[in-house]
Amino acid sequence: MTRRVRNVDVDDWDDGWGDDSWGGGWGGGWDEGYAKPKPKPKPKANVIPGMAPAKAKSSAKSAPKAKPDAKPKAEAKAEAKAVKETLEAEVELPPEAPQDDRPTISLVVVGHVDAGKSTLMGHLLCLVGQVSSKQLHKFEKESKEMGKASFFYAWVLDEGDDERSRGVTIDVCVKHFSTKSRQFTILDAPGHRDFVPNMVRGAVQADVAILVVDVSHFEAGFDRGGQTKEHLQLIRALGISNVVVAVNKLDTCNWDQKVFEETKRRVNDYMVGPEVGFKQSSVNFVPLSGFSGENMLERKEPKLSWWTGPTLVEALDQLPPPPRPSSTAPLRLCVSDVYRSGANTCLSGKVVSGTISVGQKVVLQPSNEQTVVKSLQMRDAPARSARAGDHLDSVLVPVEPQFASIGGVISDRSTVPVSDTLQVQILVFETEVPLMRGAQLMCYLHTETLTATLVRLEKLIVKGETQDRRPKCLVKGNNAIVWLQLNEKVCVEPKSQSSAMTPCDPSEEKSVVL
Repeated sequence: MTRRVRNVDVDDWDDGWGDDSWGGGWGGGWDEGYAKPKPKPKPKANVIPGMAPAKAKSSAKSAPKAKPDAKPKAEAKAEAKAVKETLEAEVELPPEAPQDDRPTISLVVVGHVDAGKSTLMGHLLCLVGQVSSKQLHKFEKESKEMGKASFFYAWVLDEGDDERSRGVTIDVCVKHFSTKSRQFTILDAPGHRDFVPNMVRGAVQADVAILVVDVSHFEAGFDRGGQTKEHLQLIRALGISNVVVAVNKLDTCNWDQKVFEETKRRVNDYMVGPEVGFKQSSVNFVPLSGFSGENMLERKEPKLSWWTGPTLVEALDQLPPPPRPSSTAPLRLCVSDVYRSGANTCLSGKVVSGTISVGQKVVLQPSNEQTVVKSLQMRDAPARSARAGDHLDSVLVPVEPQFASIGGVISDRSTVPVSDTLQVQILVFETEVPLMRGAQLMCYLHTETLTATLVRLEKLIVKGETQDRRPKCLVKGNNAIVWLQLNEKVCVEPKSQSSAMTPCDPSEEKSVVL
């Protein structure tokens, strides 16, 4: 404490000892700034600390009672009312579109890197009128300037600068087109080994698949560590049962029928064999050229006169529509992307079951945040509602992005189970090291990427029957029921209730599908 002392003569010095009290000496000689604290008023007899004082009895007219400060309560009420009005306000409905009874099919495009997947699907979108000649001319000009003139069809789907500069698909691109009897959603998946997790995120949203096989480099994609076999194993384990095999780049071998037949034989034997297990009736082969467009929408090449089967579009039109849950089933929409749009949040994903409409009250899981749907965007146009099987480009909701997450679920009032411990059935495709308790895995649960720990090996399944003896490890070909501990809670449902809630676990050394 700093003391301030006055300048006085020695004869006039008074140390305060002769005073009757200490207060005079200390206050006058030592500290001018000192002020004796005022004693706290004693509470009245009828006042209990923490309670309001009792009213005093008086015959005189009492003074008007002071109103407590109601500002905080008023602000809270106003805020709650504003939130409620936001959620329950009438939204502007888009014009009602004519009803389209054509079934919707989600189509994932898989195959080895450089098999021509993006070029094939980009050219197909041009042929069916989804890309204007002006856009295509722009892609052709820009690709030439970058030194990748043959990639201009691929640029229809490869929209990122990194993808275009490297000439490799990295993320799943979503596009739409229609035929006479079907509405298709294309999920163009990457084929490079480093981007298998992204490929899984596309495949888990698909109903059917196109496998693109390159006859000019068939061995590299099929035998020498290529991704063709792994992609077939993954899509089969994820529940896809119908596949159209596009035998691509057949123009490089002068449309040789023998090359096509040999490629078809080898791929077909593997697909219907015990390692994958597709039904023969569910696999169709189409010879074509993605760059020239031959046998995609129509057949013009005289050297392809030996082919009497369907074109690519005809083969897609013949695919059976997948079974869908009833429209009265609970709403389940798996979120594949989240981004901010002004004061709102935009979500995209596929409706697995139920229906969703503008103005509907929904719940974002696993955050359990309640909100209302302000608008829907489907097939690049506003929509009033969507049903099971539809892929929504945008679901606009008035919440902060922190309440929504990739891999989450939009539901109605019905509860979605949330857990971080799962009992799952797995099939081991390939592994260099036996899988034992404590193994660290990457778990791909519909569109979410998680880390998981194998905490328990429950039962081994042999020829469809569970064994009583608990396994100590799992090797290639084993089918087992195990327990996984995830790094965070996720939305899950039994497979019998929702086929989209299917996790998958691929990595560089092994591929395990659940």
